[in-house]
Amino acid sequence: MTTPKHANDDGENGRYYTDPRSGDLLISVTNALQQLAKPALAPAAATETVKYMMANLDQAAGAMADPFERAQFEKAARAAYRDLWDTKAHLGTRVHHLAESHVLDRPAAPDPEAEPFVDQYRRFLAEAGIDILRDVEAAEVTVLNRTLGYGGTADLWVHLRQPPESWGVEPGLWLIDAKTSLTKLPSVVYAEYPLQLAALRYAETALDALDGEHPVPEFVGTAVLNLRADRYGFVPLPGDEQAFEAFTHITATSRYVHALDLKPYKPVNDWKYKPGQKKAKASEVAA
Repeated sequence: MTTPKHANDDGENGRYYTDPRSGDLLISVTNALQQLAKPALAPAAATETVKYMMANLDQAAGAMADPFERAQFEKAARAAYRDLWDTKAHLGTRVHHLAESHVLDRPAAPDPEAEPFVDQYRRFLAEAGIDILRDVEAAEVTVLNRTLGYGGTADLWVHLRQPPESWGVEPGLWLIDAKTSLTKLPSVVYAEYPLQLAALRYAETALDALDGEHPVPEFVGTAVLNLRADRYGFVPLPGDEQAFEAFTHITATSRYVHALDLKPYKPVNDWKYKPGQKKAKASEVAA
């Protein structure tokens, strides 16, 4: 994920965009979509934690004898999956940066780890018959919807003038979001992708480099471009009005949750344990 010009992250409620005209905070599209349940995340985190434990069994055994060392090891084990995911996210950011630099013909520092993914990006452009100077409408463009209070960044607006017949897609202006992964197949898509594309598609305003405002154009289609080190997958998805309607509800939910302050709400009964009172077991609390 890139860090757009007007984006900021407060560390608690995630990324928001600052409206350059009013100063209002607009929730980011991806931040709003965090409210969607993602059942695969917990098993994936558990898998990475187990891998860390298995790779560091000797260290774990040695830490058992010392409470401080044990606590430090447990802390490292708990953080292992997040460190890995942050590393992957950083790679995605670098790939986006190089892809944008390629489209804009802008110099970029060499990045051997990210370069294979950008090679696949170039391959997509070639196989789709895209002439950068003629066909790319915009890259990494910030869009705002002030009515609904959100902002986002579209990776690519591009004219597919003569897409391969085998793709079966309509020629015209497409909105494309690039997704990078070291391990997933190019066919992998998630439920939030159509909602994300719809949010970007139906934004009201696009900002240029000088914060000038322009209407978001009409698109004939939306898609994700799954970039892998050795191949790519171009996956058209229904970022349509139905998906946009669903996104509007998630946005409202996110803003409500982020503004909710539960600290003043306490039990009205005397709930604290008294001396000699038996505390409930976890199983009893769950029941």
